[in-house]
This record gives sequence, structure tokens and C-alpha cells, in this order.
Amino acid sequence: MLKRLSFFLLFFLFTSSLYAQKSDTSSVEWINVYFNAESDHSVAFEGNTSNDLQDMFIPLLNRIDSAKYSIDLAAYDLQNMRVVQALANAARRGVTVRVVTDNSNRNRNPKYNQPIWDTLRKVGVYSIDDAGTVYQPDGGIVELREPLTNAGAIMHHKFAVFDVASPDPNDDYLWTGTMNLTYTGNWNTNATFVIKDNGIANAYAKEFQQMWGSKTNIPNPNRARFHKDKVFIKGNIFYVNDIKVEVYFGPVDRGGRKPSISKRIVELINEAKHDVHFLAFAISPTIDISKAMIERSARGEIRLEGVIDPAFYARYRNQNEIWAKPEMSFGNRLILSGKEVRKLHAKTIIIDALYPYPEKQKAITITGSYNFSVAAEAVNDENILMIHDNRIANLFFQDFKGVQNRAKRLSEHHYPDIDTSKWYTNHRFNRGNLEVELETGFYYPVSPLGVELPREWTGDKDSSFFYSEEAHVYYENLLKGKALKFTSGNEVPSHIFGKYLAYITAKTDSNTIEVNHHLLATGNAQYSSWNRQQKDSIVSFKQAEELAKSQKRGMWAYPDSVGTKVLTKEARLTHNLFPLDINIASVEELTSIPGIGPKTAQAIIDYRNQREQISNLDELINIRGIGEATLNKLKQYIVIESEQ
Repeated sequence: MLKRLSFFLLFFLFTSSLYAQKSDTSSVEWINVYFNAESDHSVAFEGNTSNDLQDMFIPLLNRIDSAKYSIDLAAYDLQNMRVVQALANAARRGVTVRVVTDNSNRNRNPKYNQPIWDTLRKVGVYSIDDAGTVYQPDGGIVELREPLTNAGAIMHHKFAVFDVASPDPNDDYLWTGTMNLTYTGNWNTNATFVIKDNGIANAYAKEFQQMWGSKTNIPNPNRARFHKDKVFIKGNIFYVNDIKVEVYFGPVDRGGRKPSISKRIVELINEAKHDVHFLAFAISPTIDISKAMIERSARGEIRLEGVIDPAFYARYRNQNEIWAKPEMSFGNRLILSGKEVRKLHAKTIIIDALYPYPEKQKAITITGSYNFSVAAEAVNDENILMIHDNRIANLFFQDFKGVQNRAKRLSEHHYPDIDTSKWYTNHRFNRGNLEVELETGFYYPVSPLGVELPREWTGDKDSSFFYSEEAHVYYENLLKGKALKFTSGNEVPSHIFGKYLAYITAKTDSNTIEVNHHLLATGNAQYSSWNRQQKDSIVSFKQAEELAKSQKRGMWAYPDSVGTKVLTKEARLTHNLFPLDINIASVEELTSIPGIGPKTAQAIIDYRNQREQISNLDELINIRGIGEATLNKLKQYIVIESEQ
């Protein structure tokens, strides 16, 4: 009887506090790593092939479905309904589910966010964001009188801790990595872990506990700590069997007692024997991490290779920063811009993956939520793992080589499927390019096969090709509000350079439009022979273009201007182009006037040619299509040189 009472007392103590303290005593320990892009297995150690091309959500969903006691989730952006439904099912089973999120992302996209929070609210789940706002299951929102200090910082974590409320240390698991829990997270290039080790799981549980502010299932915003207000919890070195793992949480605290992630990474880079490879969504050129890699490679001490997300690489190139300079791409360095299907969202540094004497030096993998930036070090909630193990480093090196191969155009990223029988109702235009929602929340480019609209970019930021503005506006209006189907004759459309090339059909309730043919027939595009096309389409498309030319439709009203460069709308307002002398201005110059299209510009030229010159601006009201309002607008941009 006494033993039974002791057992119930022990069980009560563990369940009354979700975080009973446990030493690092789990008897079964392991680390599994998952990648969603294609790795290069030619560089794999024997028996060490990476888990690539994975549905990255499956390992997380498996852990959620297996949880018995507790799930603590810290998610920078929570939008994926598969994850949320699994959490809701766990809550229905009696598992305690607690969620911490970033306040700037919580309601950023109501279309996706609101169903998420409604689903969790209905099963009794509380959540708190990094402003200290508590969201209650009854729909109530409790805000602090003075929100927690934010100052532009973000809660950037992506981790979940499982069953640390259990008295058995063998029940504890951690899921973490670089992937946000969004619909597009599985298409951005990412890496994730599942770690079975109660020491590491409890380190993350303590990080979560600081942000939650309570040991119950209800958060306490008055005790919650985020960003610089979090304190250092001692103990950051763990062993998963014999694999050494360092665990760090950012940012640095106000008192400077927490270990600096940046300083530790720099120490490890400076200890590198042979090589450093990195994959970076962002890697600020001026931070100490970048300086250490650049300086050591400059002295010839290490081989340095890296791939940077193209958006950030372009920023560094435009600002003439070191990462995009020529010296980063020869000798013992090779830094490239990524060519992934979406974002290169990785945040990984691999040290000594190619060291020729591995038994004398453990290779190191550094990865987590921590972008290599000032904000990650100084203000954001971040987590990072530093794993001292040759085989895990080799897994990440396989992933690195896959990304590098694609950056070199030696291979292509996998891409989403397109259903030729489906009518797609959600689409948008991004910089003039059609993007279609092929999966929930995931938009992907589709271009019309056999058709080339005048391009908006010529290599010069101030210019575009003639008629591009008119053609792209026409294209957008043509597809607005219509369902779209994509084929390539009887085949699935070809995928080339990050987009599909397709025959596009648009439909409303009353009719359908063969978009490719229509663009050619209206003079808004030219025929393109690029890529494989159906023979009957080639004949039809060429006939449509010839008819548009003969009837001077669209761009063909001004055939001499087709293919020439004109100023963009933005450049018209900033260049010293105006005022124009009406007696010498060209069609291209006149169309640079806001609101003046090619037809009106040509009418002005024709009127001028009939009279040799225009002697008074008021004469222009005699031109068809120019009324008083248009004339008054024109007078802001034109003059007669003799009068001036």
C-alpha cells in the first residue's frame, strides 16, 4: 500500500509541473537528419546516404501523433494545416499542447492564419506571442498594459519538444531545423532534425519555458521573457551517445552573460584544418563570421565554398559587397548564387567535411534557425546546434553539393506537379510573371508556350522593351477572375529554368479563351519557337501573328519600335527627359509621358508631319483622342523650342 501511495505521489509531482528536472540519462539516443532537396550522393560515405527529397513534415507529424504527455511548439510562422490538425488531435487525446509564436506573423495572412488559430482554439489550446499577448480558447485576447519589449526583434525559433512532462527520460524528443511551418516551407530548401536525447530536449524545454512564463498549460505574460530579456541557463554541451553537441540560444542578453553564438562560430572557423562550406539564406558581409571565413581563405589556410540565396546575393552584388565580388569565385574560393525552386532557406556551416585525415579531426555541422546576421546575434530569438561528427557532417555535405550543382546548372531542383485536368482558380502576377497556386499556399511560375511578351527588363533598371507595359497590363486583365488550365497538347507542360511552359486556357461561366493564340492575335506578343510545340499550334500561332501585323494590332501598329528599349515608368519621373520639344520628339519619347500610349504618340507625329511643325501647343486639341484634360496634362511635359 505504501509503495502504491509513493507511486501516485511521484506521478502527481511529475504531472503537476510539466517540467520535472531530469538529468541527461536517456538510454536510447540518436539523431536523424532530413533534407527536402536533392543531395549529391556521389560524395556520401559508405552506408551514409542522406535522407533527401523528403516530405519534411512527416517526421514532425509522426512525433506529434506519438506524443503522450506534452508538446511545446515554438514557431516563427505557423500556417501549415497538416501540422495544426495533428496538434488538435493530440490535444483531443489529452496531450498538453502549448504554442509560442511571433507577433508579426500571427495574423499576417488571415486567409491561412485564421483557420489555424480557430482549429487550436476549439480544442482548448492557449498560445502567446513575443509581445506578451495571450490568446485564449474562448476567443479572448489578453494584452499587457505595456507590451513586452520588441523593438523590431522576432521570435524566429522553429522547434518542438515532446513528452518532457513524462517521468521517463526515454520519452523525450526534439524536432528542430531551418524550416518554417508554412505551406511553402517544404519547397524552400531546408534541413530538419529529430533528436532522441533527453538532455538536449530539456535544454530546448527550458528555452520554451522562459517564453511561456508558466509551468501550467496557461501562459503567464508577466513572467514571460523574450529576446534580450531571456537569461542564460547553464549547460550547453551534450552527448548523443558519443556525439558531442553544443546547443546555444540567442540573442545575447542585456547583461552579456549568455555565450555569444557568433563568437563560438568564429572560434570553430579559426580552428578549421582544411575547408569550410556554407549554405546561407543571408550572410551579412560585415559580421565577424564572414570576416573569419574571408580572412582565413585569403591567407590560403582553408578552402571556402558557399551558396547564397539569390535575393540576398543580388543585394550584395548591387551594393558591391565582398560576397558577390569576382575574387570570391576563383582560387581556393567559390561563392555562388543559389538556383533553387524557391528560397535557399538553409543556415548551415560545415567545417572540415573534406579533411583528409578524419580520424584526427571531427568535422562540425553548425545549423539551426540562426541566420548569419547582426539581428540573429543581437535581438532575435534563435537556436543553433553545433554537432561534432564526421558522418552527420557528410550528410550535410551531400546536401551542400546538391545545392552547389544546381547553382552551377549541372542539375535542377525538383519542382511541383501540374495537373492537366484541373482548373486552377488562384493565380497572381509577380513582376509581370504569372504565378499559379499549384499547392495550397504555394505559387509557381507558368509562362505561355510559343509566345513571348515584350520583356520588362532589358538588363538596365531604367529601361524596358517597347510595348511591355501595355502588353503585361493586357495579359493581367485577360486572366483576371478566370479559371486556368495548363497543357502541352496531350502532355504535361515542360518545366524549364524554374517555370512551366504551357498552353493556357482561361474560362469564365460563359466562354473560354485560348490565351497563347489570343495574345498573338491581339498584337500583345510575338511568336517564339523556343521549346517543343505541337505542329498545329505552330501553324496557328504564326498565322495569328501575321494577321496582327497586317492589321497593325497592338505593338504592330509601330513595327519599327518593336524590340527597341524605352524608359520605364519610374525612370520617366526621375530622368531629365522633360520637357520634350514637340517638333522633334519621337514616338518612344512621347510614350514616356504618363498616360500617352503609342497610338496617341503616333497621331501627334502624323499631325506634325502634315504641317511640317507645330507652332502652338493648343493646336494639339485638333488631334483625335486629345481633349482639354489630355492637353493640359501634355503641357506639363512638352514645349515648342522657339517659344522656350
